[in-house]
Amino acid sequence: MNKVSLSGPYYLKKSRHKHFFRIMRITSFLAFVLIFSLHAVNSNSQNTRVTVQATNTSLKEVLNTIEKQTDYLFVYNINVNTNQNVGVNAVNLPVNQVLDNLFKGIGLSYVKEGSYIVVSTVTEKASVNQQKKRVEGTVTDADGEPIIGANVVEKGTTNGTITDLDGKFSLEITPGALLQVSYIGYNTKDITVNSNQSILAINLSEDTQAIDEVVVVAFGTQKKSNLTAAVATVDSKALANRPVANVSQALQGISPGLNIIASDKGGALNETPSINIRGTGSIGEGSKSSPLILIDGIEGDMNLINTQDIESISVLKDAGASAIYGSRAAFGVILITTKKGEEGKTTVNYNNNLRWSTPTKLPSFLNGYEFNTYFNEAAANAGLGAQYTSDVMEKTRQFISGEIDYATEYDSNGIWKKNLDSWGNTEWFGVYYKDWSFSQEHNISISGGGNKVNYYISGNFQNLGSDQNYGNEDYKRYAFNAKINAKPFEWLDINANVKFSRKDYQAPSYQMNQVYYHSMPRRRPSNPVYTPDGIFNKESQLNEIDHGGMYFEDLDVLYQQLQLVVKPLKDWQIIAEANYRIDRTEKHTDVQLIMEKKEDGSYFAMARDDGYGGRSFVKEEALRTNYFNPNIYTQYSKDLESGHSFTVMAGFQAELNQYKRIYAQRDGIISPEIPSLGNTTSSTAYEMGSDLNEWATVGFFGRLNYSYKGRYLAEVNYRYDGSSRFNREQRWNSFPSVSVAWNLAHESFMTENQDLVNTLKIRGSYGNLGNQATEEIYPFYSSMILGMGTGGWLLNNQKPNKAEPAKPISPLLTWETVTSYDLGLDLGMLNNRLTGTFDYFWRTTNDMVAPGEELPNTAGVTPPYTNNAKMRTTGWELSLNWRDVLNSGFSYGATLVLSDNRSKILKYPNTTKTIFDSDNKVRYYEGAMLGDIWGYETIDLARTEEQMKNHLASLPNGGQDALGSNWAAGDVMYTDLNGDGKIDGGKGIVGDSGDKKIIGNTTPRYNFGLTLNAAYKGFDISLFFQGTMKRDVWLTGLYFWGADNGYWQSTALKETQNYFRAADTDSYFGSNVNGYLPRPLLSGDKKNKEISTQYLQNAAYIRLKNMQIGYTLPLQVINKIKVSNLRIFLSADNIFTISGLKADAYDPEVLDGYAAGSGKASPLKTTISCGLSVTL
Repeated sequence: MNKVSLSGPYYLKKSRHKHFFRIMRITSFLAFVLIFSLHAVNSNSQNTRVTVQATNTSLKEVLNTIEKQTDYLFVYNINVNTNQNVGVNAVNLPVNQVLDNLFKGIGLSYVKEGSYIVVSTVTEKASVNQQKKRVEGTVTDADGEPIIGANVVEKGTTNGTITDLDGKFSLEITPGALLQVSYIGYNTKDITVNSNQSILAINLSEDTQAIDEVVVVAFGTQKKSNLTAAVATVDSKALANRPVANVSQALQGISPGLNIIASDKGGALNETPSINIRGTGSIGEGSKSSPLILIDGIEGDMNLINTQDIESISVLKDAGASAIYGSRAAFGVILITTKKGEEGKTTVNYNNNLRWSTPTKLPSFLNGYEFNTYFNEAAANAGLGAQYTSDVMEKTRQFISGEIDYATEYDSNGIWKKNLDSWGNTEWFGVYYKDWSFSQEHNISISGGGNKVNYYISGNFQNLGSDQNYGNEDYKRYAFNAKINAKPFEWLDINANVKFSRKDYQAPSYQMNQVYYHSMPRRRPSNPVYTPDGIFNKESQLNEIDHGGMYFEDLDVLYQQLQLVVKPLKDWQIIAEANYRIDRTEKHTDVQLIMEKKEDGSYFAMARDDGYGGRSFVKEEALRTNYFNPNIYTQYSKDLESGHSFTVMAGFQAELNQYKRIYAQRDGIISPEIPSLGNTTSSTAYEMGSDLNEWATVGFFGRLNYSYKGRYLAEVNYRYDGSSRFNREQRWNSFPSVSVAWNLAHESFMTENQDLVNTLKIRGSYGNLGNQATEEIYPFYSSMILGMGTGGWLLNNQKPNKAEPAKPISPLLTWETVTSYDLGLDLGMLNNRLTGTFDYFWRTTNDMVAPGEELPNTAGVTPPYTNNAKMRTTGWELSLNWRDVLNSGFSYGATLVLSDNRSKILKYPNTTKTIFDSDNKVRYYEGAMLGDIWGYETIDLARTEEQMKNHLASLPNGGQDALGSNWAAGDVMYTDLNGDGKIDGGKGIVGDSGDKKIIGNTTPRYNFGLTLNAAYKGFDISLFFQGTMKRDVWLTGLYFWGADNGYWQSTALKETQNYFRAADTDSYFGSNVNGYLPRPLLSGDKKNKEISTQYLQNAAYIRLKNMQIGYTLPLQVINKIKVSNLRIFLSADNIFTISGLKADAYDPEVLDGYAAGSGKASPLKTTISCGLSVTL
């Protein structure tokens, strides 16, 4: 039943959004009023009257005057002489009449196309005696978009025309003539028209020397040719129509040095990848290496915004590019710029994406009989008795063969038999997971404007379907964006932006997001899904998933931005910005009683994994973050006739972040249908608490850019920052940077090679940044941790309050500082058909926070953290791009990105250089490379008893006893590296590590992405490959070993069956002397599982990440239905993978973290999608 209690959490979910929705209603109302008002203006433009009075004035100035008074835009080509002087005296006359009089006698004509006025020269008549033929064609750019106003001329004559709004032209020419097609910003193309040709498709390639790409940088934009620092850009087209859940996934492999790392929960619906630029930046305690992410200038979560709203993404990699952001940008910046309206008629765009997903890989259990046989064999190898009795084995055989149709029966206590005592044949992965799950996404946007106001408004809905057959898991995201840019006066711009995102996630509360992680490998084929009386078998855990309660997480994010741009004088701007963000999250968890039926018809409560049998409870949690960020800065630019140009900027920035969290939990739900705190039986709160904190920064910054004829370039940045996270004496710091560049292609000695080399720019940068992004908000305050009902024991059947002693603090704790150097090369060749960049960098992170000197045991506390560690990261990045258009109209391209980095620890408080901690994890020490794997070198598995006997005999001083006992065929033979006659790890320190050495490194090396694309006559196709060329990993857990550690930490999968079996074995599975895995041991014996070269995995891989095929319908077809663009596409993600892993249950892309490293992360998805994009 689905009942709703007005006193429960559902009412709260409804009421708490009133404020947000009120704002959205008002914003939407005002936006739509604006749209229709502007539309009305455009619809009346045909009758628009203008006043123009000019004498001996250039035609260009007259046309500009008309544009300012109307919504028209003039389009003309290079043959129209707009510098000629004209006279006009028109007072409140219609535009048509003014233009007729203006163009009369100067050889010009015009055609109105909507809000465009196309101006062209009057075509002269060719010789009447010459035979003519008519040719028609379409001129498009490299992306297939029509070029308006392109000049089409019969070469050597004055016979010509220009293309219309659809890029089309029609012209009578002499047979065999040479057509010359040109347009400003594009390379001119000559085409010979054969006698049998009448329809032409012409593609023009961009002349990037004429049109220089503008790149978004810190607090502004720059021409790409003028960049002196390491800045990479991502075009929105690279993100379009990808069947991915968020922006992070779409960025993987697109930009060199931008690393997207899957969560250790893998492909779970509510998980997003982590991001770093140029590798791990800090290993300091609580320090974060993630970049600063700004969405239209305000910090935010890019995974909550609509991908279709993105115009461009800039990645600031080095200190030269990001120093102006100071302490927030120690490890790079990602600048996301969303789309805005453009002057012209209202444009409506709708696109969708319908997706069907299946796990990239799922392991497979052995059938019931084989599973039981494997466990019995593993038990025998460990000296244990059979796990499954001969009676169960026989019943399992009978059930599989169909001789019996039931898999369990009541035991002597009237409870259904399970695990070791039942005899089913269930393939649990097939039970839990769907073959395909459905997801969908829809986007709509409206944009347009006039010369005073433009607007862009969009809405997005995304629904990601669960891949699980049971439990009500669901993910929905809503996004709304309204951006309005107004220019009420020539000296004033007003820009307003409102974004709202909402995420609704729900899942079963029972092991929420951990079914794959925890439950799946523990399921046994011997357990049926249902008992004979038709209810879920207890060990299936499906009853808990379906009926054991729900988890709800609702997140609302509201961005509000206002920017004023004042232009007091020419070339001078003053910008004032106010950015405000509100994050609200509400979480609800209810855990319900799950009852199991006995033979006598009675029920009893199942025990839950948390140890509280038959427990039910409700937990409510509310979180809120308010973030306020004002920016005020001014900029002055000047281009001198001598070729010198400069820009100077100075400003102020502040941030205030306030966080609040409150939570409460009570036991004993009275009615399962109303899971609220007020509907419980406990007289007091079982657990209650709250958190409250805030932090602030203040910064003063400045920047100076200099250029001489685009040849010699320099940029200097300075930032003075203060942070509330440090003591007053340590609070302020300075962060400078400088970068220079030399574009050799602009030198006189390169003039003869302009067609070959278009850009050859050498650049270098240096900068110093600070990092204050740590987990501790008040690291200089010593405080006790208090919790109500958080004790780990029961007192009067309740958890008591608990207080933890305060941690000692260091008053000298201060910034981590990051010093960065970068050397780069930018290249453009063959009319920029080939472009590329190369960067070599080294980055040193100083004063990282690490444990202080050890205190005496009598102190009873750990030493305070201090700034006493140092690490250096070095690496390089390469990006190459080829793009070309053939005369036939066929365009193609290829882009390769490749990067590498390594980090070395230069200082760390581990004076003894102890290699392993108490959990056998590698410790940091001076001289270590980040990611080093220490382990034993091995000879091989002993394939015979004699081989193992001889090996042990070669180790007279203790053999392999330090690692285990009862060595036999099928066990690992370790190498005695130090020749002391025994195998051990020595003292476990560098210089005395026994037989252990560095055998690998977990750092992903040579990360790459390769994009191939082509387009022809409306059809387009692209392939995107992504991967890592070098990486070592050590895998753990039952997904790798099979029999790992006792009954509940072991499993039997098809993927783990290539294990050693002696030549003379009587195993049901037969002999496998050359097996890869050691003989299985159903015990905690780790002797064969010591980290070693025997099972070190090569995690290099290449994956066809995306393939997309699209078709854009011809304009002559879609114009009939009043559509300006219509594209349909078919796309797929994670299509196939080639990997060096010998562990088939693991995904090479999901190996970070405990859950992933043990194979328990939710699988990534192979996704097939289709959709369309329509523009009206």
